[in-house]
Amino acid sequence: MSSASRELSLADGQPIRLYQFSRGVLRWSYTSADRNITYNNQVFRSVRGGIGDPGIIQSGDPQADRLVITAPADLEVALLYKGAPPSDEIGLTVFDLHYGEADAWVSWAGSIATVNWPALDRCRITCLSIEASMDAPGLTDVYSRTCTAVLGDTECKVDLNQYRVTTNLQSMTGASVFSGTFAEYPDGWFSGGHIEWPIGSGEYDRRHIERHIGSELLLLGGTAGVPPGGSVRTYPGCDGLDTTCAGKFSNIDNMRAQPHLQGSSPFDGNQVW
Repeated sequence: MSSASRELSLADGQPIRLYQFSRGVLRWSYTSADRNITYNNQVFRSVRGGIGDPGIIQSGDPQADRLVITAPADLEVALLYKGAPPSDEIGLTVFDLHYGEADAWVSWAGSIATVNWPALDRCRITCLSIEASMDAPGLTDVYSRTCTAVLGDTECKVDLNQYRVTTNLQSMTGASVFSGTFAEYPDGWFSGGHIEWPIGSGEYDRRHIERHIGSELLLLGGTAGVPPGGSVRTYPGCDGLDTTCAGKFSNIDNMRAQPHLQGSSPFDGNQVW
């Protein structure tokens, strides 16, 4: 038989659910079964205490159709959200099949939105579907005195690798990291930028820099997860001003700003002519 045929049977069904969390090439795979399940050459682990959800809801409202997964408090993927959440989105694909069968189907796809711990021994992982992310409003490009591009994106065109500074951290507090290398640059050089460090499999975690003074970088979200004494890659920031774009990055031709924009709006009701 197959999972598809057993799904229609009256008494032969043994449904199990597979949860595959992913970030880049990193994978965290779990199953609702009481033993490990191999599917697509991947082992989906059974967890002590069980992992499950109350069911998939499809009401037509993507924001309301959240998938809430309950699992043990020490689930590896949930612990990533203790303190500052991961820098990149962690996706989730849910497979359904019947025990003993090789075929499965994708029943849900989305990403983790939040994680909380309602009890000492349990965590609750709330996930939003792909439709919910598509339903979110997009950004609008407007006339502005400051640049509307993000430093290093396809509109800005600055190659951040040319400005990357690699160094080992010398010390840290709960909010800041320190290195003598940072003091070699003018105060504010890294303000608005970010640091990143490897977490394995080619993936990096990041913290944005709120302020740079001397050898200190004040991080947005604190230093939780930053490796003490580890190697970090540091990138400068941009305040969106034309003087910074020209003097710091020599990128004035790609600046998406109107620095000489008038101080009054043509739509405020006052007569122009």
